[in-house]
Amino acid sequence: MRTRSWSAAPPLGGNRSGLSAVLLVAVFLAAAPSIEAHDHERVWVWNSRCQTPTRVALRVLLDGTAVYSTSLTLCQWEREFEKGKATFRFSPPRPLVWYGYRNDEGDGKPDSGDTTAAGTTLEIDFWQAGGEPDVIELGYTVAASDGLRMNSIHLLYPAERRTTTMAPGLVLETAPETKP
Repeated sequence: MRTRSWSAAPPLGGNRSGLSAVLLVAVFLAAAPSIEAHDHERVWVWNSRCQTPTRVALRVLLDGTAVYSTSLTLCQWEREFEKGKATFRFSPPRPLVWYGYRNDEGDGKPDSGDTTAAGTTLEIDFWQAGGEPDVIELGYTVAASDGLRMNSIHLLYPAERRTTTMAPGLVLETAPETKP
């Protein structure tokens, strides 16, 4: 049985794996400029400095009644301009049950929910978690004094009305604003 041992990389002409490695490096180097270009791609951003803004209404509704409303300034810009943030507090007049955040999916038990009592002050934070050419990933958290109740993403399409149920009866809604 004949074996080879290499003390250094084999010559390119005698080994296909050496040629494969060179080709792999060449492909990587050729792709590098496109990776950099991706960082400068125009995506939807939430930024008050947008030159030609698209206005989108963000509302949080409890049992169909608005508990928070604001106008977001959006535009197509480079990712580095993803700056939007907003926060508000409110105390719901009824208990809220939160599903899907603090349960252990692997335990095989149904999610019984996590209840906050009526009158508990909740702080809701919104931020731009990401942007793509057609959508903004709007991150949000809901916290009470005893801890985080929800941490999730709402997909905000600037030209469409979209809703996300944060907890039963508590709905996040985004929709294009109508021009006067």
